[in-house]
Amino acid sequence: MSAPTLVAPVYVTPAKGEKIRSRAGRNRWGVIALGLLLAFVVFVTVTARPTDYRELSIANTTDTGARAVAQILREQGVTVRQIDKLSAARIGDPANTTLVVVDPVYLSEPQLRSLKDYDGPIVFLGVSNEVLETFDDGLSATYTFLPETPQAGCSNPHAVAAESIRVEWIGIVTSGPTDYELCFQQRSNVGGAAFGENRGMPVTFIADYYLASNGSLTANGNAALVLRSTGSVANVVWYLGDPFDPTVLTGGGGAPPDSLEANPDFLPPGFGSALYALGLAALVAAFWKARRFGPLAVEPLPVVVRASEATRGRARLYRRAQSRGRATAALRAATAGRIGRRLGVPRASGPDALVQAVAQATERPAAEVRAVLYGPSPQDDQHMLDIIDQLDTLERQVHRT
Repeated sequence: MSAPTLVAPVYVTPAKGEKIRSRAGRNRWGVIALGLLLAFVVFVTVTARPTDYRELSIANTTDTGARAVAQILREQGVTVRQIDKLSAARIGDPANTTLVVVDPVYLSEPQLRSLKDYDGPIVFLGVSNEVLETFDDGLSATYTFLPETPQAGCSNPHAVAAESIRVEWIGIVTSGPTDYELCFQQRSNVGGAAFGENRGMPVTFIADYYLASNGSLTANGNAALVLRSTGSVANVVWYLGDPFDPTVLTGGGGAPPDSLEANPDFLPPGFGSALYALGLAALVAAFWKARRFGPLAVEPLPVVVRASEATRGRARLYRRAQSRGRATAALRAATAGRIGRRLGVPRASGPDALVQAVAQATERPAAEVRAVLYGPSPQDDQHMLDIIDQLDTLERQVHRT
C-alpha cells in the first residue's frame, strides 16, 4: 500500500489593484464620504478667497481688474462704491455722484430707460448699439480690425488731457446727426470715445472698457481719460454689468418707473452662482456616468453567418449610406478578379493587361472594356444598375470563349 501523497496548499496573492478594488467595494460609503469631504474642502478653499476676479471689479487686483482706478480716485478724495445690482445704487445726490456702468451689453430696455432718467454724470465703459441709440440716435457701435493710437482730435478737456488712446476691436461711429462729440478717430472714422450731455449732465462713452483695467491703465493716455471722466465729482458708484440683474435704477431724478418698469429682483441671492454650480455638476455627472468605449476587441462569432447574408447586410449598409461609388467599385473588383482567373491574367499584371486580354477574348474595343471595368462612379441608382448589367454581359461573353 503506497503512502498517501501530501499536497501543499497554494496561496494565490491577489494583485495590488485587486486589493484596492476589493477594499473600496467593502468600504463604499467610506470612499463616498471621503470624496464628499474633499469636494467640500475644495469648495470652501475656492469660495473663501478674498480676491475678486471679476473683470473691472474695483476689488480685483489682477490685470483684468480696476483696483488701481478706485485706489487713485480715493486718494484724490473721491468716494468709490461698487454695486452689482442697479437697484442697490441708492444715490441721494445725483449731481455729485458719477454712475460708472461697466460692460453695458447686458442692460435691458427698462434698465436703459432708467439710466436715461438719471440726473447725474454717467460714464459707460464699453458700448453697444442699444446703449448708444438710447442716448443718441446718431451714434452706433462697430467692430474695427485696424488697431491705431489716434490723437484726441476734439475739444473735450478730458480727451485733450489724455492726448491719445489705443482704438482696436470696437469703436464708435456717427450714423446720423448727433449732439455728441466723437474723439480719438482712426483713419476709418472709428472713434474711441464720445462725449455729450443728458438732462444737463455729462455722459461719456469709452468704447473699450479694458482701458480702465489695471493692466492697461498706464498705457498711452488711458489713465488721464478714465480718471478725469470718472472722478469729476465727489462720489462714484461703480456698477458691474450682470446678465442676472433684472433691477432698474430708482431715484436719481426723472419720473419713477411704474410697476412694469421696476422689474423687482424676484430671484434669490446667489441665484446666478447656484445656476453655474448646477451646470458644472451636471457636466461632471455626464462625464462620470458616460459610457467608456475601449479599443475594439476581435472575437469569434458565436454562430456561423452565411456569406449571402453578410453580402446582403453589406449591401443594405451601402444603400443606407448612398455609397454607390464604393459598392460599384466592389462589384467591378470582384468581376475583374473572376475574369482574370478565367483568362489566366495574374492580379499583379495590372488593369492594362486585363483590359487587353478581355478585348481580345470578346472582340470588343479596349476603351469600351476599360469603361465597364474601370469607369467613373455612378451618379444615381439607375446609372449603377446599368453598370451592373454591363458587368454581367461582359462576364458572360468571357465565359463563352
